[in-house]
Parts: sequence; structure tokens; C-alpha cells
Amino acid sequence: MAKSIIQKHTDKLSRECFLCREEADKQGYFGELKHTGLHKHHFIYGRLGCFRKKAEHFGLWGYVCQERHHEYGPEAPHNNKEVDLHLKQVAQRAFEAKYSHEEWMAEFGKNYLEDEDGKEEDI
Repeated sequence: MAKSIIQKHTDKLSRECFLCREEADKQGYFGELKHTGLHKHHFIYGRLGCFRKKAEHFGLWGYVCQERHHEYGPEAPHNNKEVDLHLKQVAQRAFEAKYSHEEWMAEFGKNYLEDEDGKEEDI
């Protein structure tokens, strides 16, 4: 298991829901959040598990809370296309900051970030 390049604190005592933390930061709350009931979520998945394995290899994962942000809630990436796209964009930005856009396209073949025309770019 590669260390997450998206979420800094992933040890049992300091991990928290990635999406709850984003929400809290926007509201100006920088204190502690719940750190139990979290599931590991691969921000990139699909293609018969191939991308999930690549996400694991490159550290494109983070923790999300089960009740709101993993599988069941209306804000869960498995149920909400906007949240799913947001997490894929977060993953792409993190990957490209460490590697490059060209390597992203070679590994995943889809650009989740908009180009200048506001369109998504595919290969």
C-alpha cells in the first residue's frame, strides 16, 4: 500500500474524512473531526479494477466517513457524480504536482480538469 499523496494524516489516531475536512475548512473550523467509521476510498477506480490498483500504487486515495461520504449518503462519490468528479480532479492535481500531465494521461487516459474552452479532454 502506497502512502496517500492526497491526504497527509492517515494514521489511525489522526485520520479524518477528506470531504468533511474540506467542508470544515470552508466554514473556518480547523479543529478535530471524527476519526472513526472511516473507509479508504480510491479517488480513481473502474476499468475492471485496473485504475483502483493504479490509484493504490500512486497514493491516489483518502479516508471518507461511511455514513455521509462513502457508499450510502447523497454526498457519497458512489452516489453523486459531482462529488466523484471533484475527487478525481483532486487526484489528478495531486498526481500532476508529483509527476506530470503527460504521465497522468499515459496512466489514466482521461483528463478530469477542464481545458481553456471549458471542455474535458480525453485521449
